[in-house]
Amino acid sequence: MGEYSTLTLYTRQHPSMLLMLLRFILILLIVGISYVFAASSDTSYTLDDSCRQQYVHLLPEICGNKSSSNNNAIETIKHLVSTGNLSKARKVAYECLYLIRGSDNNKVKRYDDIDIRHCCSSEDEVIQAYKSSSDAFYKNENFLELIKYEYQQYDDDIVDNSSSSSSDCWNGHDDILKTNSISFGLMEENDHNMSPGSAAIDLWNKCCSYFRSCNTDKESSCCDKTNESRYLCCDLAEGLDNHLILPALREPTINIRVNKYKEDKSEVISIEQEGSLRQFDVSGVLWPAGYLLGLCLSNPIECGMPEILDAIDGSRRPFAVELGCGVGFPSIAFAKFVQQYMNSTEVCDDDNNTVSPIIVSTDTSNISLALTKTNAQANDVGDLVLINHANHSDLESLSTLHQRVTIGEDVHTKFDVILGSSLQSLFDETSKHSATLWQSLDTLLSNDKDSVVVLSHVRSGNEQIVLPPDSERLFEVVRRVSGDKFGMLTRDSHSSDFELVLLRRRPV
Repeated sequence: MGEYSTLTLYTRQHPSMLLMLLRFILILLIVGISYVFAASSDTSYTLDDSCRQQYVHLLPEICGNKSSSNNNAIETIKHLVSTGNLSKARKVAYECLYLIRGSDNNKVKRYDDIDIRHCCSSEDEVIQAYKSSSDAFYKNENFLELIKYEYQQYDDDIVDNSSSSSSDCWNGHDDILKTNSISFGLMEENDHNMSPGSAAIDLWNKCCSYFRSCNTDKESSCCDKTNESRYLCCDLAEGLDNHLILPALREPTINIRVNKYKEDKSEVISIEQEGSLRQFDVSGVLWPAGYLLGLCLSNPIECGMPEILDAIDGSRRPFAVELGCGVGFPSIAFAKFVQQYMNSTEVCDDDNNTVSPIIVSTDTSNISLALTKTNAQANDVGDLVLINHANHSDLESLSTLHQRVTIGEDVHTKFDVILGSSLQSLFDETSKHSATLWQSLDTLLSNDKDSVVVLSHVRSGNEQIVLPPDSERLFEVVRRVSGDKFGMLTRDSHSSDFELVLLRRRPV
């Protein structure tokens, strides 16, 4: 009784702690339900179809030798992680998971020259091998410097953008995309007797998921690797409803198609995830708010936020910081935009000297920092994205960030652009002047009149951004942009749950 009274008294005195605890429990429930839903929606696929040829690239070399020792894939995963090649380790692990899950359903013990159980052991052992070895790797103080990335183009991972503009499926703008075999335009209620959202997710699982069903009858056109339109329509993009699969907890990679700045062309940003390898860990997957922020940053003019261009003109680099970078999509999208905006493959200062970093991506999770670095390298902006550990709700951590961000002798002090998505702990009691959000932004944002903050968040509940009373405000809202602008409607085709908010310092 004494313990209960103490806990009750503490939560009454510190209501924000109770909110954080309840929010954490809610996130675990959402992720758990999502995993159960994902597991129940894609439980059957075959190992002897044309789609299979696209998935197994590394295991034949690792396990194809019949005289090889047990669990070669397990040992390979551990070795790759220990040497910093996390991306390749993830590819080996996912190939094992694909074979194991398919063999469970179809009682297949061998695929070509690969003895599946001999090579990969069990699903639990694959996941544990990656998780334990990567956790050990992250204990290295300089683990970010040890991460390697080897570019490998696999048919199912990479899209050739050069021919995309001529495809019937993609027109480079925000029109609904449709082909004979797949449609991710918003569906009617009676399609498949499902809600639009359920129909979109069902179609994704059949035609796009890494663990998809690829039978030889009605779904064969979805899985034909010669059918370019499948790749294009399985990319997440503005105007499509396949954003409803986010967070795609089991997918190794999410491809996002964005429009280029001042060009009638699009490009794909490919984002690696750790969802299946770290179940119930929210830091290793792309979330809807981060997806929305990245879409906006890929072209701020089309997003309706031209103020971002004013903020970066003439600024010292790195001039932007992302709080809670997750898997890195917003940082990468912003880096690519700035690269195009500066009309150069390198970002240069006034003296035409190369000054690479333009954005500092921060997080408290080593998993997120490692994924962001790999994803930046994979999308050719590794030199433009600087990775740093920082706690966005810890003012002391933020106040020392500038000391860790230096280019030559130029010590950076504050930033002209601050970015963030679903920063839940920052959104508590924003109606108060003393709220952590306003204190954190005040610590990081420069005093330049053009400096901006862009936040992506859920419009209702605890993530609402409510300004303090007029006399106490440090910041003002310049504009709000609904997720509706990007076609991010709910599963029932209602107005988007998400929005973007652009803030500036209030004039003194």
